[in-house]
Amino acid sequence: MRSFLSLLAIAAVALGVLSGCSGNTDKSADTTANAEKRLSQLEDREAIRQLLIDYGHTLDTRDFAGFAALFADDAVYVGGGPTGESHGPAEIRAALEKTFAANPSGVSGPNMHLFFNETIDLDGDKATGVSKGVFTVQNAEQKPDMLIFATYHDMFVRVNGHWKFERREVHGDIPAPRKPASD
Repeated sequence: MRSFLSLLAIAAVALGVLSGCSGNTDKSADTTANAEKRLSQLEDREAIRQLLIDYGHTLDTRDFAGFAALFADDAVYVGGGPTGESHGPAEIRAALEKTFAANPSGVSGPNMHLFFNETIDLDGDKATGVSKGVFTVQNAEQKPDMLIFATYHDMFVRVNGHWKFERREVHGDIPAPRKPASD
């Protein structure tokens, strides 16, 4: 009796395995497609996060050509402060070069942009996002000071396989003090 039950158990397991292998190919394909879609979304989000990092890095190193390359050909940049609205990479570059040359906040020495709390919503080759940023500078005691806090509202577009800014709006949450007027 015991061997009959063992044989019956083995047959049941084998039948279950065989039915699982042959009858669920659609379920297996759905699982694979779902995993591929999730992986693609993770890769897209990571590429957009890298775009945000590159934005700060190019500004911090004053690489205005690299900065302009982050924007699509028909991009719009709405900067905080005196930058205003610029269209296309060349105009965006020129506006940032002018702003940094004028140095309206009186920044000297090392500085850096830090970004955090980003949200990214994907929709095929387009995406939107919101993030926070802070512009950190060196103070008179040569210690870091947080000069500007900002919120960024973004529209992204995939161009030739690379994510770029389609529209970036910078809203100052805590604006920078102006440099003192010279007498």
